[in-house]
Amino acid sequence: MAEEEQEEDEEIDVENDKRRTHNVLERQRRNELKLSFFALRDEIPEVANNEKAPKVVILKKATEYVLSIQSDEHRLIAEKEQLRRRREQLKHKLEQLRNCSL
Repeated sequence: MAEEEQEEDEEIDVENDKRRTHNVLERQRRNELKLSFFALRDEIPEVANNEKAPKVVILKKATEYVLSIQSDEHRLIAEKEQLRRRREQLKHKLEQLRNCSL
C-alpha cells in the first residue's frame, strides 16, 4: 500500500508541476500581449497619451490610423505622379524654347 501511495503522490507532483509550468507560460504570454498593446497604443496618436485606453479602443484607433495613412499614401502617390508629369511637360517646353532661340 505504501508503494501505491508513493506512486500516487509522485503522479500528483507531476501534475502539479505541469500545472505550475502551464500557469507560468500563460502568465508570460499575457504579459507579452499586454506589452504589445502598450507598444501599439504608443504609436497611435489618438490614444498615445491615454494609459487607460481599453484594448478594443486601441485596436479600433489603430485600424483607423492605418486606413488614414493608406489614404495619405495613395493621395501622395497620385500627387507625385502629377508633379512628375508636370516636370516632364516643363522640361519639354524648356527644350523647345532652347531650340527656338538657336
